[in-house]
Amino acid sequence: MRVSLIIVSTLFATTAFSQEAKPPVIKPQINVKTDAVLVQGGPSLGNSDKVRWDFYKADSIGGRSDENVGGAYDATFEEKIPVGKYVAVAALGNISREVPVDVKDGAVAEVKVDFNAAQLTIVPKRSEDSKEAEPLARVEVKHGAGFSDSIYGSKQIFVPAGELTLEGRIGPARAQEKITVKAGETISHDIIIPSGVVVTNAVYKEGGRAVETDNIRFETLSPDETLDGTRETLTGTYGVGKMMQMPAGNFIMRARLGQVSVDTPFTVTAGQRTNLTVNLNAGVLAVSAPDAQRIDILETTKDIQGTQKEISGRYDTKHQETLRPGNYVVKVTYDDKSKREPKEVNATVTAAERTELNITE
Repeated sequence: MRVSLIIVSTLFATTAFSQEAKPPVIKPQINVKTDAVLVQGGPSLGNSDKVRWDFYKADSIGGRSDENVGGAYDATFEEKIPVGKYVAVAALGNISREVPVDVKDGAVAEVKVDFNAAQLTIVPKRSEDSKEAEPLARVEVKHGAGFSDSIYGSKQIFVPAGELTLEGRIGPARAQEKITVKAGETISHDIIIPSGVVVTNAVYKEGGRAVETDNIRFETLSPDETLDGTRETLTGTYGVGKMMQMPAGNFIMRARLGQVSVDTPFTVTAGQRTNLTVNLNAGVLAVSAPDAQRIDILETTKDIQGTQKEISGRYDTKHQETLRPGNYVVKVTYDDKSKREPKEVNATVTAAERTELNITE
């Protein structure tokens, strides 16, 4: 009897020991781990916040749905997400890659992407000898695989490997070129956009009074006329002393104030500022007629039908106009109730002078 009791006790002890010896099953704290490289076999992008990961639930055919279950800015993103099938989207700037992922219970799904990309610094300049990048320049970068990105000034971006088209602009100035980059490389490239600036002022006559009104309009025109005799307008502004961006080359500056329009040729040199003063050769005629309904300024000559060409006019008791030097006729029309006949008065305009005319009778 004693012997059998000892044997039974030993068996119970052996069973208890074998149960305690099994290590407990510990589920992983994460079940997704990512990594990203610029080129196959290249170094990891590490904890770079340039990479964005997002995990979307897969739809019934394995494509990406709209349901996002997690993401972060980190090439080596680690997370625990619900078990299931997903589409992982990795983005590096405007480059993106999609990877199907099957997250299983008790396992870590390792996801890695190769962006097949390069790190490109674009430096836009106005001329070959410019020492600094032009902050006003905009450069669009395009790749045949549907990639596009745009920057202002000098900036570092990630681009797909292969042939790239760079399209640069500064105001109306344009430049385009193609470059080829290799996956994994870090390069810098200058794009030259031949351009300068023009600052325009105006005077009423050579060596005379400067134009100060913001009513003056400046437009830069192509030097070449089209078939219908017009010129292409590149850019324009109101007011004097304004800076206009221009491509390098020869152009026409058209200044318009009141009834005066003057075309002046000028040249823009890449990387330089051009100061231009336009001579309007004009004066101002100011008319006051307290009882007038309308004031018109007419040419003194008449056509074969006996009609005088109207130059300028308005319904008011005062009217002011910028005109070429010369003789004009001012016609004042009164309200029908006054029963007064229209009145015509001669006026002479002198360059860089103001002629004031007060019509009371």
